[in-house]
Amino acid sequence: MRISIEFNSKRDIILPLHYNYFLQAYLYNNLSDKDYSAFIHEKGYELEQKKFKLFTFSRLMGTFRINPEKGIISFKSPVKLIVSSAVEQFITDLAETLMRKDDSWLGNNLLEVSTINVHRTPQFSAEKKVKMISPMVAYTTLNNENNKKTEYYSPWNQQGVEIIRQNLINKYKAINGVEPEDKNFNIIPNGNQEKKFKKIITYKNTVIIGYDGLFKLTGNPELIQLSYSTGLGSKNSQGFGCWEEIN
Repeated sequence: MRISIEFNSKRDIILPLHYNYFLQAYLYNNLSDKDYSAFIHEKGYELEQKKFKLFTFSRLMGTFRINPEKGIISFKSPVKLIVSSAVEQFITDLAETLMRKDDSWLGNNLLEVSTINVHRTPQFSAEKKVKMISPMVAYTTLNNENNKKTEYYSPWNQQGVEIIRQNLINKYKAINGVEPEDKNFNIIPNGNQEKKFKKIITYKNTVIIGYDGLFKLTGNPELIQLSYSTGLGSKNSQGFGCWEEIN
């Protein structure tokens, strides 16, 4: 299930340049079922040692300007946010909570929700052309005696695609209890634009590498649909991996 939320503000909406954490906190804070909010935030849906929150969201969409010296981004009202989840309870709770409020705080910005639109679920087949509206992330973590090393992979790299495919299979199993019969899934980039679409984002003092761009997803329609609901790749609940359909 997916919604878009449009916000208005009497002033410019000013956020840190890397504002994913502020959006994530906003979503958690606007779930009225606090037990469910705590469950999603602290535990999520588990599979072996992995935890999945099963939601994702876009970057803020609107007119903005960046002040690199101050490390801030300023948006003109209105702005739009897309939120998507495989768990209907998450979306309905969020939407109903926001509709009951006159206003809400995003960081130090007082916002009014002007509209909430429920998206029509697309038809899913074995092929879908998509545009990233928040970067997709694929990584591995190596642990040794002294430290932990994280290595990020590009969707232009087959190892990155395989990490994302396995991530979707794990999400499917976390939801359904079994792996999908058809495990086929592939990501085909639109041209050799890896450097252009590479994004470096800081989330709570952690540097994350992700990728925007246009891609063709092929394979099991159920896995493609799951990537629409929960995001492509990892760190979806931190604002990564959200995509929209293009023609």
